[in-house]
Amino acid sequence: MGKAAYSSLGSVTNDIKQTYNSNSGCDIVATLDGVLIGNLNGISFSTTREKAPIYVMGSVDAVSFGRGKRGHAGSLIFTNFDRHALYDIMQGDPNGVRTNKRYFYWKKQTDIPAGGRSKMLSKDLGKDMFSSLGLSLDAPNYSDQIPPFTITLTGMNEYGNINVMHILGVELINEGSGVSIDDIVTETQMTFVARAILGWTPVNIADSSSRSLTSSYYDTVLGRLNDLTAVQQAEDFATGTNVLR
Repeated sequence: MGKAAYSSLGSVTNDIKQTYNSNSGCDIVATLDGVLIGNLNGISFSTTREKAPIYVMGSVDAVSFGRGKRGHAGSLIFTNFDRHALYDIMQGDPNGVRTNKRYFYWKKQTDIPAGGRSKMLSKDLGKDMFSSLGLSLDAPNYSDQIPPFTITLTGMNEYGNINVMHILGVELINEGSGVSIDDIVTETQMTFVARAILGWTPVNIADSSSRSLTSSYYDTVLGRLNDLTAVQQAEDFATGTNVLR
């Protein structure tokens, strides 16, 4: 059977654009609540769910499967430059002025800061004991203190095809790094858990029949965000709702 002939060079181009619409890591950028993560060089994620077989007498095979809890988790790999991997986010802005407190946390005065000691160990404890037990909004010392956030991965290849996915309610739980005389590049690895994952969705196909995200897709994303209590609480930090500035 012979191969169908192309009528023009344009038809060949459109065929390629509609067919080869995958993305590599070089085509994908990650944003944290809309802010570009410039030092991220790898991300992985997975979804697991508890499922167990159900047995009854008289049968050696499972008659059904019970469905239990679902969990989302993953890891992030950052390239370290002259600062912590998430320094700009944790400190409030790139200049460390701390004007943006979106990712600050409520610190107890009894918390021991990095490189310091608890104020409860102060000799003035007896004189000002009650104020020592208060709370204040402060920059995180550790990445696990950062409030939950959303990671969005956006890919666009050289044919103009775009796709996007979201990881909602991300909570950082572990962090690790290290240096040695044999390491040319210093990296930081972090692991996280999340509330939900919205898989890859094509946004635009680069041909004459271009299509974009419909309002129903946006409603779905926003609806999922609003349904996640942790994410909504994090958004309250961004808008200043019930937050001490």
